Amino acid sequence: MTTRALTEADAPAFHALRQRGLREHPEAFGMAPEEMDAVEVLAERFRARPASAPGFVMGAFDPELVGIVGCARERGVKQHHVALIWGMYVAPERRGSGVGRRLLTAAIEQARRWPDVEQLCLDVAAEQTDARALYLSLGFEVVGRKRRRIKVGDRYYDEEHMELHLR
Repeated sequence: MTTRALTEADAPAFHALRQRGLREHPEAFGMAPEEMDAVEVLAERFRARPASAPGFVMGAFDPELVGIVGCARERGVKQHHVALIWGMYVAPERRGSGVGRRLLTAAIEQARRWPDVEQLCLDVAAEQTDARALYLSLGFEVVGRKRRRIKVGDRYYDEEHMELHLR
């Protein structure tokens, strides 16, 4: 299995896997499937992203794309020391095989290369116990709870805010 930043050629596979996650686990993501950009827009975004960009999307390949995670730096001057992990998803048939751990570890290491980033933040649905356990095992700490943060139909889901201090 390899992990690497996604390229323009990966846009169709990314789109399909992200759509799968948004559809199969709507409680785990703040985005709805219909809000996702088209493949062509994603391809352009991956193509135009310079190595020095304030964010990245990584994939785990074995040999096809089986996991994804995004990371973006905060843009404001006063928050520039913070980066956000977003969109973490591993295909259900590959969970429990170490894909998520390898992917998130690679994302953390990539974020550590940014000289001014001191902490990573993420939000996880409180009911996503496996994802939550992975984040805790890699050093993230729960620092708050966002009640009723996600609403799917008539059901509400809480999110936990987690942080990992890098420096």
